[in-house]
Amino acid sequence: MRQRPSCGSPHATARRGAIAIAAALAVTVSACGGSDDAATGSAEQSCPIGALDTADGRVEVTIWHNYASLSGKILDEQIAAFNKSQKRVKVVGQFQGSTFEELQSKVEEAAVDKELPGLVTLEDTKTRWAADSGLFSPAQACIDSDPEVKAQYDDLLPIVRSSYEMDGTLYPVSFGVFTALVYYNQTHFEAAGLDPSVAPATIDEMEKDARAIKAALPDVKPIVMTTAPWVFEWWMSGIRQELVDKGNGRDGVATTSGLASEPAVKLLEQLQRMKRDGLIDVVAGTPGQVDHMLAMAQQQSSIVVESSSAATTVAGVIEGTIDAERLKSELKVDLPAGFDTRQLGLKIEAGPIPGIESSGKGQVGGAVWYLPNTNSRTVQAGAWEFVQFLNRPENQAEWTIRGSNAPAFRATVDEPALQTAFTSSLGGRWQEAAYDVLESGVDSSFPGPIIGPYTEMRTSLRKALDSALLDDKDARASLEKADAEVNAELELYAQDIGG
Repeated sequence: MRQRPSCGSPHATARRGAIAIAAALAVTVSACGGSDDAATGSAEQSCPIGALDTADGRVEVTIWHNYASLSGKILDEQIAAFNKSQKRVKVVGQFQGSTFEELQSKVEEAAVDKELPGLVTLEDTKTRWAADSGLFSPAQACIDSDPEVKAQYDDLLPIVRSSYEMDGTLYPVSFGVFTALVYYNQTHFEAAGLDPSVAPATIDEMEKDARAIKAALPDVKPIVMTTAPWVFEWWMSGIRQELVDKGNGRDGVATTSGLASEPAVKLLEQLQRMKRDGLIDVVAGTPGQVDHMLAMAQQQSSIVVESSSAATTVAGVIEGTIDAERLKSELKVDLPAGFDTRQLGLKIEAGPIPGIESSGKGQVGGAVWYLPNTNSRTVQAGAWEFVQFLNRPENQAEWTIRGSNAPAFRATVDEPALQTAFTSSLGGRWQEAAYDVLESGVDSSFPGPIIGPYTEMRTSLRKALDSALLDDKDARASLEKADAEVNAELELYAQDIGG
């Protein structure tokens, strides 16, 4: 049993893992009490709607995020527009590092002293952590208490809702989502006698196309891929293969890893064979890796599976609207010396991610917004007010047009500006393809796993992919080692939340 922290001390004893910190905070809030306006520290807290009506003056709401460059600019613009539109709430955005890991670390540290911001973005993998921590007021509280709010969230795409709910409770309050696409070089397809208008629908078709391209263009490694674990993970979800037990962690806290399943081993062995045959160029899936995209830009490769969040950037490079200087200033991407995007002559098209059995399957990824319940109810109400502004169709459309988020709400697609983008630009057309995948392709009854130590799971999976695809180690042994590591992490997580 854990020792209850002292109410007189602002610091809790260090514990293993984020959930232990959150659990300590929940106990501290409950034990030490607070004013009538204080938060309860419970995920069952009632909806804060209406609390602004009793606020004394303008309420300040701090937002923590990791939106850099262009995405950060869009968020700053929408914060400024919101602040100008009304006088009850002032939102202050605070950048907390460019990676989710940096931001998560800040959240965990702040949780100890109950100094969480009014609103925070977390990675899509943090659903169970957010729910188990007791640190956040779920959107469901307001959905259940207000018919207008319910109508708004009923407009969410089914895959978005099912991805971020547990036991029928939706936790995030807003969403920045993406899916996966395959980008392919139509010129290379034509040279190989392939139909340039048809993207490969399965991994087998992708291999077949790659062999045709290799025969026509011997110096090209047709497929380029990173060992980023999410792609492999999505391939498994596309065939309804569970990555952990307990219904993929949705019927209870997972305790057993399924990374070394037979479909996973078979797929990894297929990728190894394709690499040996010179069909795949594998690069390390480290954060910020862009070598795979540069291989496509320099026509050293023909096919890459990547996030739809890259669509606007890739299209901008092809169309010449994004040059090397802008890539560096806005996206922190350094191109090789003398590399001129205007001279590429690229003819790239995109389609739904090829799957093991069919295309367009997998999961939803992205950044999601959570409402901490450790602040006063007036601050929570102010944050909720900004969320409603952020969720407006015209504002969501901006995130699709300029920020490469796929629409999460159906109403966003009806915005005239987005409809124009869908038909007037390459990036817009690809974003429409991403929306179509989310709307009718991805299986909302199998939205992927919910895992407490999700980050640790992906770390182990990436090491397995590195071992098999970069170091040419045995595929089964690599995945079984990852299984053992994840099993240990799952056991520790279950112990943490079990008290």
